[in-house]
Amino acid sequence: MTAAFDTLTAARRMEDAGMKREQAEAVAEAVRSAAGADLEHLATKADLAVLKTDFEGKLESGLATLRAEFMDRMQSGERHMYAAVFGVGGLLFAALKLVP
Repeated sequence: MTAAFDTLTAARRMEDAGMKREQAEAVAEAVRSAAGADLEHLATKADLAVLKTDFEGKLESGLATLRAEFMDRMQSGERHMYAAVFGVGGLLFAALKLVP
């Protein structure tokens, strides 16, 4: 997106202020070129909105993956805990049977 810059009006104003016509035209053209070049690299509100939406989507997806992995690890930990409890219980039961 380039800025609307009226080079003719700017050149005439500089000429009216005492600048030579060729200089005024060159300065006005240089200002127009510089303004256009700078604005081409700026992000618009629409650009930022797209990035925000993309970021939010990736964030939600990442959080969902983390939640699923967390729940899977919790369930795996529960299974190991129950196995350990029953194993220790079995050992205690066996030890009590062996003791007269």
